[in-house]
Amino acid sequence: MNHRLPIQALLITCAWMCALPAWAQLDEVVVTGARVSGDDYSRIPAVVLERRADFLVQRIRLTNDTRAEDARVKELHQTIRDMVADAAKRPGMALSYGDEFLIPITATSYEVPLGSGGKRPDTSATEIYVKLALGPRDNVPDSIASLNAFIKKARVSGRTEIEPSDEVGLSLVSPEKYRYDIIAKITEDAKKLQAALAAQCKVEISGLSNRVSWQRSDVSQLTLYIPYQIQLTGCQ
Repeated sequence: MNHRLPIQALLITCAWMCALPAWAQLDEVVVTGARVSGDDYSRIPAVVLERRADFLVQRIRLTNDTRAEDARVKELHQTIRDMVADAAKRPGMALSYGDEFLIPITATSYEVPLGSGGKRPDTSATEIYVKLALGPRDNVPDSIASLNAFIKKARVSGRTEIEPSDEVGLSLVSPEKYRYDIIAKITEDAKKLQAALAAQCKVEISGLSNRVSWQRSDVSQLTLYIPYQIQLTGCQ
């Protein structure tokens, strides 16, 4: 539900919005695919927050065509287990699985769900993410090269094969924690708008109860925003 709020009431509203659900503080979202461009920009509000991603992520597909199903499962999971062990030796390297929200793969939780590897009945496969933490001063091309080198040198068990899928993506931990940084920017923008009009207009903001949204804007950058609207009423 959207609420239209006079700019003076915005800070009061922030107080009751602070009670975010616990899971919102734990989510790690993955952003893959092309960067935002063209018409996508027209759907993004004027006030946004640019943020470097927390991780570079490369999705990889693991397949295995060993004849016996139990052997395929064992070899795939052993490959993942070895990758987890090797990642633990590399600062900032980790593994996850999932769709939009990532679930950590650990030394004690590496048996990820497996599916069919294609038309052949004796093939199993799964997709996981290899992640590398991205600091504010890290060189992105070097980090991508390090990520690719780790995947290329991965130890494989039995007839397991590893193939990267798509381009290197990004992930961000707990995007909702940036909510009030964005709201502060929206508030400041609304004040400037009211001052620039030099008129007795009432500035109302709606949509602040929406979740934080995001788009990829560069090789390592994300654009975070709340889908809000500003309406001017009572202008004289």
